[in-house]
Amino acid sequence: MTLNKLLQQSLLWRGFCFFTLLIVNVLMSRFLHSDGGGRIYYLTNFFSLILLLASLSMESGYTFYASSLKIDQHKLAWFSILWTAIVGIIVASLVHTYFFKLSGTNSFTKNDYLLYSLEYICGILLMNFFSVLFFSQKNYWLPNLLIGIINIVLAILVVVAKKKDLPASVVVNGYFVSVLLDGIAIAVAFIWINKSYRAISLPTSAEFKILLRYSILALAGNFIFFLVYRIDFWFVEHYRTQTELGNYIQASKLGQMLLIVPQILASVVFPQTAEGLNETRIKQNILIISRLLMQFFLALILLSFLFGKAVFVAVFGVTFFSMHLPFLLLLPGILSLAILTLFSAYFGGSNRVKVNVMGASVALLFMVAGNYFFTFRYGMVAAAIISSISYSINLFYSLYVFFKTDKSFSLLDFFRWNKEDYLWVKQLLAKGV
Repeated sequence: MTLNKLLQQSLLWRGFCFFTLLIVNVLMSRFLHSDGGGRIYYLTNFFSLILLLASLSMESGYTFYASSLKIDQHKLAWFSILWTAIVGIIVASLVHTYFFKLSGTNSFTKNDYLLYSLEYICGILLMNFFSVLFFSQKNYWLPNLLIGIINIVLAILVVVAKKKDLPASVVVNGYFVSVLLDGIAIAVAFIWINKSYRAISLPTSAEFKILLRYSILALAGNFIFFLVYRIDFWFVEHYRTQTELGNYIQASKLGQMLLIVPQILASVVFPQTAEGLNETRIKQNILIISRLLMQFFLALILLSFLFGKAVFVAVFGVTFFSMHLPFLLLLPGILSLAILTLFSAYFGGSNRVKVNVMGASVALLFMVAGNYFFTFRYGMVAAAIISSISYSINLFYSLYVFFKTDKSFSLLDFFRWNKEDYLWVKQLLAKGV
């Protein structure tokens, strides 16, 4: 299958998945309001940190070694189940022992916290592991279709709960259950379609070592980038009110939605680069997409400035009246993240994860220092400005390495807008080449 055909398939099906996720996000925000939604999203933010450490970023290693056919996918599938079970046991033990330290200011019972952590962490682990195995087989439709269907069911649950005035716990429980169902559905589908039940085995010690070596390096980059991406949540939560936190997180989550298309395209760039095929074509496409993203975000910044406040209140509800300014200030940084997503996938696929680690490290230093000195006084406005600058620093480092190591392209190519870019989009959306 050609590169453009893969991009087409990924855009269509992952776009469908993320569209259903957007619907769920809007409905839950209107149901739970800014304070309730802020607590849930802050909780999942903490779970995501545990998840990142627990996974050891093995999904990155999966993508690299499964795409290059260096480790059998049946072995990776069964190892995923074993690893998820081990992580589940460890998480349950930690929550049982350290609940009061882990739960922070959230008003959840110990049983709720245990259930939510297991459902979210185990569900996302299975989802990540088996999704990348599907992607390495160039199958983007099935895992995204399954997630999309479950999202639609969750959206219906939220609508029914609001109409019948059911307690918020019904929606919250439904949300965490849906995450676990996502992971189980994709895992079962992969094992069934590939008949992995006929080849139950695990990676050899040698295979596990190379997988672990690559994954730990990727973990360093992902962990640092996770902090760059989300540490502002902790500063806002610590210094500001729950309502302000809910508004800021919603602005940030909306910004994350704008990363959907770049992430979709990156999911193709990584395995294709790992295969060692079409490298020049991949670089050209990265530059084309980067130029198009710049134009799109410039238009979005203008529209958000003019109409954003009214739209946000109309969509999310009156409790999100103050998310407009932080969202506007985050947009330049979100543009940097959107472009960085593509370059990071390229460096990861070409086994140069160290570039991603170094760029994220520099950005993190600025992020922590800036938030420490300014967020307590200026709140989410300062957090948004600092985040945008940090994301841009990360991107500029990746651009520096990219153009320094490849003399066939120049920095001018990154900024040179031309009509051929639109022909590329037309070709991509039409039939591919």
